[in-house]
Amino acid sequence: MVLAWGLAVVFGMCSLVRYQMTPAALAQGVPAQWPEGLSFSRNTTRSTLVMTLHPECPCSRASLSELAQILSRSEGRLDARVLFVHLANAPANWLNSDLWRQAKAIPNAIVMLDEGGRDTAAFGAITSGQVMVYDASGAMRFSGGITDGRGHEGDNAGLFAILSLVRDGKSQVSTTPVYGCSLGISKAKSISR
Repeated sequence: MVLAWGLAVVFGMCSLVRYQMTPAALAQGVPAQWPEGLSFSRNTTRSTLVMTLHPECPCSRASLSELAQILSRSEGRLDARVLFVHLANAPANWLNSDLWRQAKAIPNAIVMLDEGGRDTAAFGAITSGQVMVYDASGAMRFSGGITDGRGHEGDNAGLFAILSLVRDGKSQVSTTPVYGCSLGISKAKSISR
């Protein structure tokens, strides 16, 4: 009995670690140039970071913590837009979450509601925590996640890539895995946009 219990615990822990370290689906069709027809514009004098979020994704707390680190270390050379997807069939209290409040508390981040996921779909994002960075000319320079696992905080390849882009104008890394929940936007919808 003790052996069976021990094996069940080990199996459960292994499953949890595998889940935490398995990336979500990558964004499909992230535009190489800033998309037309968005409800907001990019900064034309410095890079613009766009993060897409599901308001109830527990994995995205770490992504927001990492965003706060990026903005505090970028010395004012990066604009940030945080898009919370609001789907038509979402409950009335959809945005009444600690994630929304956490995002609103990040200095220099503009938090926005993305009705129907229209803007998010234009970027091809399908996972909460997906980040895209576009330079002042509107060229996409980075697409991916800014954590090393679901709910993991701390230095990671995405964070270093974005800081390198902001400070030096270049980075050896242009894409990283994204760890988060589905945004509820189908790949077909995001690609057809």
